[in-house]
Amino acid sequence: IYIKNLEENILKRQIIYRFLQLLVVLLGISFLSFSLINLSPQDPAYIKLSEAGIPPSEELIEKTRQDMGLDRPFLVRYTSWLSLVIAGDFGKSYSNNEDVLKSFIPPLINTIKLTSLSFFIAIVISIPLAIFSALKRNTFIDTIIKFLSVVSMSMPDFYIGVIILLLLGLKWRLFPIIGGNDLKNMVMPSLTMGLSISGQMIKQIRQALVSQLNSDYVKGAIVRGLPDDIIIKKHVLRNASLSIITFLALNLGSLLGGTSVCEIIFNFDGVSSQVVRSISHRDIPMIQIYTLWIAGAFTLINFFVDVSYMIFSPQNKDLN
Repeated sequence: IYIKNLEENILKRQIIYRFLQLLVVLLGISFLSFSLINLSPQDPAYIKLSEAGIPPSEELIEKTRQDMGLDRPFLVRYTSWLSLVIAGDFGKSYSNNEDVLKSFIPPLINTIKLTSLSFFIAIVISIPLAIFSALKRNTFIDTIIKFLSVVSMSMPDFYIGVIILLLLGLKWRLFPIIGGNDLKNMVMPSLTMGLSISGQMIKQIRQALVSQLNSDYVKGAIVRGLPDDIIIKKHVLRNASLSIITFLALNLGSLLGGTSVCEIIFNFDGVSSQVVRSISHRDIPMIQIYTLWIAGAFTLINFFVDVSYMIFSPQNKDLN
């Protein structure tokens, strides 16, 4: 009991330590995000006036700089901005002078829904095919599945999206091609993104499973006469779970940051298409909040992967 309690305390300390590391990383990301203003080749005050359609005279630019606090030292502006961000105030958009957070949340929710459906489709496709390919390795079926996965990895998102749009939207008319945010409008972009990452996921999961299937303990279980389903469920999948969790998490992160092409092709009102418009309008506050969102999402995903490694690792299996 003493050893078990000691291991639990060590595990808790490791999780707290990783969480503190997460906060430090997010702080660094916030600093880099704020630095976008100073990296801009043009004065933010000039950009804000130009986007509002106001002729930027020297006097008006100077007054706008004072109103925006740009005449203060960099670190003073950063700490002031960070305190506002922590309180949920990301400033006003340069394009429409509306609150950035309120403009950002609705398309963000749409993108999260789209990503969730895409990830579900990718899992439904990749995990069964990867298991089947691993069990039938070095056979004709395995060759076909590996070939399809390579084709999926080789085709860019926009090409898959155009094919799905032409077939499901225009030729067979199964789904609407006009942009919308309901479930029916999310099917084609979700299918596009799900297919685009399923090939990579099949390859990664198959490699993890084949590595386990070729190990000595599996050969010993086969010699002892254990059924195949018991070997797969209780041994192979369990020992390969850490690798599979890592692959799934990395692909989820790539989905969250790679929806812009599909959102533009299918005219989907998501946050990625919004930030593309913001870049064309030089809307720095909107670009800043998007940068924080993407970096924060990737950081949180890595944090949960690290925690899962701690919990499900063989050293901590007795704690589960």
